[in-house]
Amino acid sequence: MPDKPYDIENDIVYKTTAEGKELKVNIFRPKKAIKATILYAHGGGFMKGNRKDVTAKRLAEKLCPDGVMVASFDYRLKANISAFPLENQPAIIAAQARTARVGMPINPHFCGPRFYAALEDLSDAVFFLRDIDGPAASKTGPLLALGVSAGGIAALSLAFRPRGVWEELSQPDAVIGLAAAMVQPWRLASDGLPSLLFHGRTDRIISPTSTRFITRRVATSAAPLEVIVTDTRGHNTQIDLFIDGNDPDGNPWLNKARRMMRLGSDHKE
Repeated sequence: MPDKPYDIENDIVYKTTAEGKELKVNIFRPKKAIKATILYAHGGGFMKGNRKDVTAKRLAEKLCPDGVMVASFDYRLKANISAFPLENQPAIIAAQARTARVGMPINPHFCGPRFYAALEDLSDAVFFLRDIDGPAASKTGPLLALGVSAGGIAALSLAFRPRGVWEELSQPDAVIGLAAAMVQPWRLASDGLPSLLFHGRTDRIISPTSTRFITRRVATSAAPLEVIVTDTRGHNTQIDLFIDGNDPDGNPWLNKARRMMRLGSDHKE
């Protein structure tokens, strides 16, 4: 049986919440020099899921041989508005209402307090990884945030940060959202991070109508967001397609992640 191309470091605390809950990250560290890092954000509708999601291991098996470190983190689930300072609560409520008002077809929980909690935790995980081996040098290489479903929603939003207190959130260098959406499309702008939205044409969890909505906004905003819509049916099936499948030209879809890391490196410079 061949050796694994990584060493695993489990249960590393990257954040302790105001309520005293420890949030942890598992790291798949390649056995060769680290050239880039993927921070994986699991799905689950901001209600379930954790850092042990098997998708992180699948990414590590594919990418650690290339020198890519993969980190999978926990974020707060089922957060309510009371989890935020009083002065920040009106902005969260207003943004949630605006998503509905502009006609974005999305579950309200995907753009309210649960979403903002995951967004903040994703930012803190980015900050932690940047500093994990000491601040003297960036040993993570370009950092790509790759999220699935709810995790992808948080990742895409971090590429185009909300205004107010969230403008100071730590950002990765590039972002991929699988079976996800940009739930605050009015924030798409040309100064965002290199990003990719990978979505299925018949997804029943996150409406394909949301992708058409986003595509139109990208066209008018010149946002650096590439939108790919596949003919593969289903929601979680997009994960399998992206990791193991090929594009219409026969190239692995996973090459998109490799390209995004290169774009992230350019952006970092």
